[in-house]
Formats: sequence, structure tokens, C-alpha cells
Amino acid sequence: MAQKRFVVVGAGLGGLAVALRLAHRGHRVTVLEKTDQVGGRNRRVRVGECEFDGGPTLLMMLDPFRKLFADVGERLEDHLDLRLCDPSYRVFYADGSTVEGTPDRGRMTENLRALAGDRDADRYPGLLEDLKALYDDAIPNFVRKNFESVADFVGPKQLAMVVRHRMLSNLAKRVEHYADDPRVRMLYSFQTMYLGMSPYDAPWVYAVLTYMEYGEGVWYPMGGMVRLSEVVAGLAEARGAEIRLGCPVARVESGAVTLASGERIEADAVVCNADLPYAEEALTGDRPAGSRDPRRYSCSAAMMYVDYEGRLDGLLHHNVFFGADFKGNLDALFHEPLGLPEDPAFYVCLTNRTDPAKAPPGRENLYVLVPVPNLDRPLSASEERRLQGHVFGRLCAVAGFDPSRVRAMRTYGPAEWASDLNLARGAAFGLSHDFWQSAFFRPSNASASDPRLFFVGASTQPGNGLPMVLISAELAEQRLVRAGLA
Repeated sequence: MAQKRFVVVGAGLGGLAVALRLAHRGHRVTVLEKTDQVGGRNRRVRVGECEFDGGPTLLMMLDPFRKLFADVGERLEDHLDLRLCDPSYRVFYADGSTVEGTPDRGRMTENLRALAGDRDADRYPGLLEDLKALYDDAIPNFVRKNFESVADFVGPKQLAMVVRHRMLSNLAKRVEHYADDPRVRMLYSFQTMYLGMSPYDAPWVYAVLTYMEYGEGVWYPMGGMVRLSEVVAGLAEARGAEIRLGCPVARVESGAVTLASGERIEADAVVCNADLPYAEEALTGDRPAGSRDPRRYSCSAAMMYVDYEGRLDGLLHHNVFFGADFKGNLDALFHEPLGLPEDPAFYVCLTNRTDPAKAPPGRENLYVLVPVPNLDRPLSASEERRLQGHVFGRLCAVAGFDPSRVRAMRTYGPAEWASDLNLARGAAFGLSHDFWQSAFFRPSNASASDPRLFFVGASTQPGNGLPMVLISAELAEQRLVRAGLA
């Protein structure tokens, strides 16, 4: 096929992966990014003398990464130094108990035995087997698939799988069949928060996230999660792609992009990696500004990046803190009236545990993520202060945290997710992943109004998370090929 010209709007990991795939095919590719670095949400943040992963910190499901590299004649491990985090994380419960998650089945069984007793521990191998079977059917048939019609989604083969695995049953309820102890049920179900949704609202099919953790493990690329984006960008550039930073886009038209500077770039096709709801309103005009959007959005996240002097004993690379009322916490985030939970759960990451270069000797790079409502219900200044006080209080009790040892801190919340990264409503995880916004029902990678416009990223198929946006890039490339454009 003759060389074509493509423009990719946005240098998130999905956009970079599409650029790499197209450049590897020999096409001319220009990537336009409004910020000063590649990665989108997966960005590099520096506060004080410490460096942080700005957004995602958990690397799971390596297969889409290996496939991307293999598809362009490369090997993942030749470009990234991947370390298995084992234990995967430490969980802190409100009653003072703790447990460590691990992909080692024998150790995990014994950890559960120590936490909750024989009955829950003895059922763990069966849970893993069921989750693996669910994963093996769900990923190729409902995730790594372009749906051309509803028949692709509800055909006899797919319906048989849905029934066999009870994919649409409630996740929180199904977990009760595998554990009696409420703490173990939390351990098996909280992973839906990676998608910005409550396990009490999620279908069982999302238990594949639990399998990703316990069946395949949690990984870390030395140099930080941002290295994933930087390496993919470098491979794309080596194949001739041009990546232009500091180039905000003002308009996307059929076969053309206009920059905020007024420059116009013609293309055979445009792939938009800007968050889809923002793109529809601000770039393509498919949804008039200010019009009602009936779709549901994920929650947001309040971030704290802390340069801390001293050692926070008892914390691992990844740590999860649960409040006393797990369900009440989630109801406050996802059900009316929205509000800030009294005892919110949160996540803490210290990448310097694995990668000492991320903090100077004697310092910790303390990353905190607290799920909070999106901008449908903005937090007040007093609520933000209460949130920080709650987090610092739990860390003081568990890890000896001392606020006077904070040498620098940056906060980042729903308003910044919206303004800096164009995430509608400041929803840090994009569109919600409820049933009617999943698989076939999630916005397609192909525009319905423009045959030369395609989408990639968290708010389009198949969904949120680094592995999913790489699969999104695969799906977008397939659509370009089928359309005769690549």
C-alpha cells in the first residue's frame, strides 16, 4: 500500500501506540500533544527532590505490551527492565489487621488463613481457577474485539460464555460465594476502583481485574511507569513518526487538524487520543458545547505527591488503606447524594522501594490517591483539608508519618484533571464502565459521522487502564486497515 499521512491528536499511551503501529507500516505520522511531555495521564511529576509517576502506578496484564512490541519486530524486555512486585501490595484495615497480596498461590493461601481462617483460605484456589476461566473467555471475546454489529456481541458463542460464567451477575454478591470474612471480600472486589466504579455496581466480568493481580502479578518498569510511554514514543520516532509537544489542537475536521496557532495539517485520516467526551464537544463539534450528555462518568481522584524526609516503616511499594465502612464509602462516591466519605479509603505508592533513584537517600516519594466525586459534586476547601488530615492521620498511626517532615507537596484534583488533561467533569478514569458503557455499548473507535476519524483511549473501546488503551490502539489500527486507510 502507498504511504499515507496520519495525524494523531494526543500523546497518551494509546495515541503513541497507534503512531508506532502506523509508522511501522511505513506511513507518515505526526503526533500533536498540547503538554510538554508524552504520556497523558501516565506522566512524570517532580516535587521537591523526588520524582513520581503522575497517574497510573500498577502495571498488570503484560500481554498487550508484549504484543505491541512483537507486532513491530521488537521484544518488550529488550527495552524495559520489568520487576515483579512481590508482595503485590499490603492492605491495611480499619480494625488494625493487615494482609499482603501476592501472585504466589501457596503464600497467598496462607496469608488468607492467617487473616480469616481455614474456610476462606481453602476456597482461594477455586476462586483463582474460576477467575482464570473467566479471563480466558472474556478478554478475546469481549475486550480484544471490534464489534461491527450487535450480533458480534450477543451471538450464541458469546451468550453461552455469559451464562457459563454468570458474567452479568453482581460482582460484590458473587464474591460472597468465595469468602465469608468481610475483609477478604474487600480484597477480592476493590479492584473495580481501578476503573473508577464500585464493586457493588459492577458485573462479575470485571473480576478479571482480580485475576490480573493474583494470577499474573503486579509489575514495575524501572525508571517509572512513564518509561512505557517514553519507550513507545522513541520506537515510533525511530520509524519516522514526528511528535510535536506544546501543540494544542483547536479543531478536528474530515481529514484535517487545525492547531491553536492556526496551522492546518491535512491527513488521510485522524486518530484522536484526546478524551472522547472532550473531543466531541471541543474538537469535532459532534456534541454542541453545553448540551446535555446522558452518559455516566467515573469518579475522580485527589492526589498528593509528597517529598518526605525520613523512613515510613511498614509501607511497601503499593499499599491500600480501607475505611471502617467499605460499602458506605463507595455509596458516598457513586450514589446520590454524592459526598466525601467520613472515613475514605485510599492508596499509597512508594516507587523508591523498588527504584531508589526516585528519591534522595533518607527521603520517600509518597504518592497518595484518594477516590473522590467528579466535578458533578466539587469538594469544598474544608473537605480537601479534612481529606488531607484523614490521610496523614492514618499514615501517622500505621507508618509513623510526621507532617513536620514534609519537605514539599503538590496536590492535584478533579479541577486539574479537567483543565490540564481535558478529562470531562474531572473524571480521572473517563466514562464509567457500567454495562451500558462496556464492550459493544462503549463508544466505538470509529467515528459515526466521519469516515476518516478514529478514536483511541480510555473512554472508547475497550476501556480504561494501560493494557486496555494498548488494545484500543490495536482495534483502531484494525479499523483503519479494514477501511483501506492503512
